[in-house]
Amino acid sequence: MYPSRHSSRITFGVLFAAAALMAAGCHSNNSNSGYGIEWVTVTDDPSDFTSYTTSLASLTMTRNDGAIFTAIATEEIVDFTTLGKSSELWASATIPNGTYTSATLTFDYTSAVVTVLNNGVPEQATLVDPTGAALTTIAVTVVFDPANPLVILPTYASTSAMRLAIDFNLAASNSVSFATSPATVTVKPFVTMGVAPADYKPLRVRGPLINSSTQLGTYTVYVRPFHDEASALGSVTMFNNGSTIYTLDGTTYLGSPGLNLLSQAPAGTTMVLSYTTFQPTATAGLFNNTYAVAGSSLETQSTVNLSGDVIQRSGNVMTLRGSTLSTPDGTSTYSTTDALLLVGPGTLVTADGVVTAAPLTANSIAVGQHVEAVGVYELTNGVTTVDATSSNSIAGRVRLESTELYGQLLGTTATGLSLNLQTINNWPVSNYTFAGNGMTTAQDSSAADYQVNTASAAIPAGVAAGNPLWIDGFTNAFGAAPPDFDATTVTAEASEPASLRVSWANGGTTTPFTGLTSSGFSINLANANLATAAIRIGPESISLASLAASPSVVPTSAGVTLTFSPRYAIGNAANGISVFSSFASYLAQLNTTFAAGTPAMQLEARGLYNRATNTFTANSVNVVL
Repeated sequence: MYPSRHSSRITFGVLFAAAALMAAGCHSNNSNSGYGIEWVTVTDDPSDFTSYTTSLASLTMTRNDGAIFTAIATEEIVDFTTLGKSSELWASATIPNGTYTSATLTFDYTSAVVTVLNNGVPEQATLVDPTGAALTTIAVTVVFDPANPLVILPTYASTSAMRLAIDFNLAASNSVSFATSPATVTVKPFVTMGVAPADYKPLRVRGPLINSSTQLGTYTVYVRPFHDEASALGSVTMFNNGSTIYTLDGTTYLGSPGLNLLSQAPAGTTMVLSYTTFQPTATAGLFNNTYAVAGSSLETQSTVNLSGDVIQRSGNVMTLRGSTLSTPDGTSTYSTTDALLLVGPGTLVTADGVVTAAPLTANSIAVGQHVEAVGVYELTNGVTTVDATSSNSIAGRVRLESTELYGQLLGTTATGLSLNLQTINNWPVSNYTFAGNGMTTAQDSSAADYQVNTASAAIPAGVAAGNPLWIDGFTNAFGAAPPDFDATTVTAEASEPASLRVSWANGGTTTPFTGLTSSGFSINLANANLATAAIRIGPESISLASLAASPSVVPTSAGVTLTFSPRYAIGNAANGISVFSSFASYLAQLNTTFAAGTPAMQLEARGLYNRATNTFTANSVNVVL
């Protein structure tokens, strides 16, 4: 196991929005304060790494008059692979009002730990910079879209607060070589930022409870992001509705009953983990809560949290692969060695974001399920064991989290579909031993004919046998298959987020594209320096050379709104990265850059790939120089 460095939790620089700040949705405004608020969020997209842990050291902002202000200086340790399907609220930062044209994000790689998937198991990689040297701190400056700068208005409330959405692009920031043992990862961070994200991911907000109002349907927390156990990086209020799901102390509630119980929990010591949407309004931004987990369902001062994927179960002993151990001191450790989770009749089991008709038990956890467990930790002969049996005066809890399948459709049934299963949460299906999943040995789950119940999820129209599918949901109970899995969503290839990844060797190229116009471009597959070119959709990899022609890459037709903005970027960590929301403006920059003889080294674009039309519709395009 490889422990992450736990930084000191001291806040420097410009004031943070902590106790002095009003809650979100409050309309008390001091126009003479000279300061305003930015909600800083961080995300990335799914990548080839099994873990990618480094430190966000600081964030500084540059105003249009040249003044530089520190927005965040509390260092946070982050495993960026956990942000593939959500964004994290890093801080509610207070900075002087004005128009900001750029920001600088500093990473500290001194104690970074990165693991890659090698022959089906995680392997810790060696990290180097482009010269082959060891990594220390790296500062990346991002120039905002000139047409959409960050404008901070004077307020001490979250009235008129703005969001700064940061995206750390793992695919564009790293190259992996398996020619060495262990593998070598060459790091050159590529970051984009904007006042709106280029995706619709939910926001993850974590922190201790401050107060709540059952009358207003709200609760407020200090922002304590990632696995931080001490800081208060601002405050924010969550808005409840009738469909908000609460998991409190191992029991699930819907709507007001959950908020009522949360309001009775002690302020300051009750940790709350919330998943929300963000709704900008004319007078304030609202964080509308989808579901929340609080109390002893999270780690406490006497327990730890263990997450991972169940690859095997023998009785009440589960083997977890890709496990992360989070301890009360704020340390989060990813392990390349399988961990053990013990459960029993006293273990309280819930499913995140789901209100089940019948109570869940320890037998609700089957092979293939991703779990978050709370219990008592032991390290024996290098193996992590977490006891969640409630046999040590500790209320053991296990949360079932949404799990993703990938495979090819075999056919449909009266109640669902059968799948030629390839991966579970990106792990090869060969990692899993399904013994015990079935009602009988003969009915144990089989990857070659994996049975999925789709009563709660529609099968996309037009999907034929052999077509790939991405399915989210939960495994059926241990010993209850078939079916093997209960789907919440079923997605076809054309609707699943895709990543176009291209690299050039021998110093790069100034002619990476063909047909570069305001309507889009294609990758020049005849370029002599082309090294790799593929479309990645989860575990699926489509080589561009295998297609009849290079796909047409077209910019999204969606325009800039308060909740979404296309993001087209070019640059590198050494010289800065420029971001545009207009593809026409981006085109002008591309033409200028390549005309000046500056070569492209990598490209990463995100969007949707339509195989029928061979078109990649991009929400973002990132060219690394």
